[in-house]
Amino acid sequence: MNLIAEARAILADALAVMRHPDARLAVILYSGLSAAFFVYALFTAGILWTLASVAIGIALLPVVEFITHKYVLHWLELAKTSPTAQFWNRVHYAHHMDPKDTRVILAHPATVVLLVGVLTGLAWLLGLTPLAPIVAISFGLFAFYEIVHFACHMDGETRSRYFATRRQEHALHHYIDENRNYGITTAIADRLFGTRIIDKKTLQRSPTARNLGYTGEFADRYPYLKRGDEPPAGGAGKADAH
Repeated sequence: MNLIAEARAILADALAVMRHPDARLAVILYSGLSAAFFVYALFTAGILWTLASVAIGIALLPVVEFITHKYVLHWLELAKTSPTAQFWNRVHYAHHMDPKDTRVILAHPATVVLLVGVLTGLAWLLGLTPLAPIVAISFGLFAFYEIVHFACHMDGETRSRYFATRRQEHALHHYIDENRNYGITTAIADRLFGTRIIDKKTLQRSPTARNLGYTGEFADRYPYLKRGDEPPAGGAGKADAH
């Protein structure tokens, strides 16, 4: 597949996500916020800093994805209190319990605002101002992230090689080993940190791929969430599914 054909296929896959009612509004919201902040940034920060912010955001996306996914979304300590357990349930636990439930694939809008706020705060501490371009690229990249993530789980075949690869590798994260393939939009960080896997035959199925460790004595001690059973015996085959 040549580059033009691949670009068309990627666009077709993205539009397929946009047609899904559980994805459409969120992607439109984040894209709209991104566009609004970009317009504001061009008038207040100038085109050079705006373009530099875009480059910085794209370069850091794989690392931000990896750190957020591994050290926040998979942080079992969040299950130790009722309020944090309910937060964790919505942002990730319920998604691992049922990866095909399209209602919990996308992040809750409040957590998106929180993440953008944290990234903007870090930029401010590092002196990367004006902040409008940082906010703009953060919302824009999150819209892209949500499209890719939703495409990894929605029904139907993908047309592009890019989306097909991301879907296959993300399926291994859900159905084989939750400690592998943290990247959603790219495998760059997983390559860098040694957590990428592309062949399920090289791994044994993790018993906590669905429940993220919320099981046994830990779940007995902190009974705030629905307990997840171990993946079914035939679960390994699901890595070929959506």
